[in-house]
Amino acid sequence: MTRLLLDTDVALGVQREGRPRDIDDGFAIVEAINSPDIDLIGVTCVFGNGLIDQVEAVAKDIVRLKEVDVPVVRGAGEGMRRDSPTNAAVEFLADQLRKQRATVAAIGPLTNIGLLVQHHPDVLLQIDELLIVAGRSGGAEFFIGDAGPVGDLNFEQDVLSARIVMDSEIPCVLMGFELTSQVVVTRDDLEVIRNRDSPTAQYFYDNSLAWCDYWTKQFPTDAGFHPWDSAAIAWILDRELFTTEKRGHRISDDPPRLDCHRAYSGRKHLYCHGFRPGGARSFVNRVICEVY
Repeated sequence: MTRLLLDTDVALGVQREGRPRDIDDGFAIVEAINSPDIDLIGVTCVFGNGLIDQVEAVAKDIVRLKEVDVPVVRGAGEGMRRDSPTNAAVEFLADQLRKQRATVAAIGPLTNIGLLVQHHPDVLLQIDELLIVAGRSGGAEFFIGDAGPVGDLNFEQDVLSARIVMDSEIPCVLMGFELTSQVVVTRDDLEVIRNRDSPTAQYFYDNSLAWCDYWTKQFPTDAGFHPWDSAAIAWILDRELFTTEKRGHRISDDPPRLDCHRAYSGRKHLYCHGFRPGGARSFVNRVICEVY
């Protein structure tokens, strides 16, 4: 069983700046709770898709709905600076890692993890893997059909933390846009979830519709929304779904980019760039099946 610390900017059901926000963190949380192969030992919150107050409230809602004893701890409300203080989430992560080894899934901006590196370097070797939803193949641009280029949002919201984390001794696995832009969860898939007729299924259905409709109107070539953050959970459960390569990295500030390529000299990490045959469908099926 994998012990997991999940660092998230979950915004399932949140409206901000006049539109719904990404919902995929919520799916990742409930997948981790429901999996018998994962021991979710804590959820830490970071700004990103929502303001930190919104993120904390949604994370607590999901944990309360599932009736599980999983701590939800508030973290950074803004990007990291060199003199940024620690916070409750960072202290929780450090405390848990001093007690036991664990995998960390960072499915929002890397602020809490950057602060962990800065304030508690002694615990870094206790991290089995750090799963990061960010990064791109060297020189690649992100397009959805003809629309784009779109941003690498988790990375772009805190470039300094990404630089600190990627250059640290933590073994990282990166999975970003070019991986999960290959798969979608459709409105029909949401109906499958709804038909499970449980409070959790209804909550996810009700709070996913606005995002699904918004996304498909913005990007008509997509049949549904992309479950970016569920890739971190899928990696824990079956890494054979993915094609990977060890790659170095380069980080630039203007424009902000996290580029990964095997020829780059930066510290090398594992990069997920695609699915093995049948892997994409298996990945989506797992996302749908684990919401109950």
